[in-house]
Amino acid sequence: MPKPPITIRCDCGVAGLVSYGQTWTCPSCARRWNTQQIPPEEYAVLTRRVRRYRLLALAPIVALTVTFIPLGLLVDFRFFVLLFVAGSAYVLLVIPRMRRRTMRDAGELPRWSLHPE
Repeated sequence: MPKPPITIRCDCGVAGLVSYGQTWTCPSCARRWNTQQIPPEEYAVLTRRVRRYRLLALAPIVALTVTFIPLGLLVDFRFFVLLFVAGSAYVLLVIPRMRRRTMRDAGELPRWSLHPE
C-alpha cells in the first residue's frame, strides 16, 4: 500500500502534497520544505494507522467476494444477490462507523512544524 502523503502549508498560504523523504518547493514564494525533518518513528505510527484503516475497510469486502462468487457460479444465482446485500450493508452501515471512529481518534495523530530550508 502506498504511504500517506504529507500536506505542507507554506507561510504564504499555498499547500502541497509530498511523499515522506522528499522536498517541496512552494510555487509562489520558492521556499523549500524538506519532509526528512519529520522523525521516522512518528511517521511510521501514521503509516501503520492508515494501513490498518485500509485493511479493515477492504478485507471484509474481499472475503465476501471470494466466498460468494464461487458459490454463485457453482451452486445458485441467489448467492450473487446475497453478496450484493451483504456488501451494501457493510458499506452503508459499518464503514461510516469506522470512519467516524477514525476521525475521532485523528486528534491523536502527530502534527509537525517544518521549517523552510
